Amino acid sequence: MENNDFSYKDIIEQVRPISKRHPPMATADRAKQFSPFAALKGYEDALQLKQKRYTPRIELTEDAKSLLDRKLHILNQRLENGQNPIVTIRYFVPKPVRNPGKTVNENDIELGSYLEISGAAEKINSETRRIQISGESLGIDDVVDLQEGPLTGTSEKTVCIFEDDCI
Repeated sequence: MENNDFSYKDIIEQVRPISKRHPPMATADRAKQFSPFAALKGYEDALQLKQKRYTPRIELTEDAKSLLDRKLHILNQRLENGQNPIVTIRYFVPKPVRNPGKTVNENDIELGSYLEISGAAEKINSETRRIQISGESLGIDDVVDLQEGPLTGTSEKTVCIFEDDCI
């Protein structure tokens, strides 16, 4: 059952009208008309902050502090000898402060997250207590672990820097 009666047959073969006053709009500009916009600035960032899970800062034991200090000392000696060994550092990043004017009591638990970075160690500045690794500057006080080599799962080979890491 075919219906050969086509109601637009008088205009179907015609060319689309082109305005003489307005130049044709670029395809990218036409797409912008229909793209979503952020009605509330910063709303997405606020949602991400709420969804992120934070953990309390780990207070290292005296043994862990002395081991980390020894590793940093060995790494600093290697850097002074002109070597740039590949290391993995686990460090604490504090939770962003919403109210900058709010005072923090020393009894308050500091929340944040722990991240790992792997790369070539470049510099340790004992005056500013900063360590530079692959262009990233980290506070030595935020470092909780320092291991030789790249992150697990990579195939990059490195020499053994810390005797505790050698197997």
